Amino acid sequence: MGAAPLDRRRFLRRGLVGGGLLVAAAVAPFAFRSTRLRAPHAPLRLLSPGEYSVLAAAAARIVPGDGAGPRWPTADALDCAGKIDALMAGVHPDAGNDFRRLLRLLESSAFGAVQAGTPRPFTRSAPAEQDARLEAWRTSRLELLRTGYQAVKRLADATYYASPETYALVGYPGPPDVPQPPDAP
Repeated sequence: MGAAPLDRRRFLRRGLVGGGLLVAAAVAPFAFRSTRLRAPHAPLRLLSPGEYSVLAAAAARIVPGDGAGPRWPTADALDCAGKIDALMAGVHPDAGNDFRRLLRLLESSAFGAVQAGTPRPFTRSAPAEQDARLEAWRTSRLELLRTGYQAVKRLADATYYASPETYALVGYPGPPDVPQPPDAP
């Protein structure tokens, strides 16, 4: 009594199930990697703790920039991610949701493995790997990634250099004193 010969339908079903198991085994290590969380400085208004952590890690790689020196405050010290969260909480909900999806894509270990060769979440990658992923987004052929990089960079730059702690470092004397009208009697 030998095994019954496989008919075409059973052969295809086993092949699909086996292929699905192989894909699941390949994707599972990526799917269960977790974000390295950073504690926010203030309550979050739009972002989840994971999204905030991705934004904080990206801002830390973008500002103040390489070679800035020890006098320059860090993006974390100025809470750039918290300021961006507060700013983005006031935009149209669709824009806020798009920004949140962008941060989740940046964190994705599976997308990072394909796009930048780094099979770790962005927040768990070494600084050089984070820089490489950001550079891959900056120079990508995909407009979505280039635009996403520019959005994160511009928001990080804006919140960083708008902080009073950086005024003297860039030679800005600060906002002018605006005379207030006298109190009415």
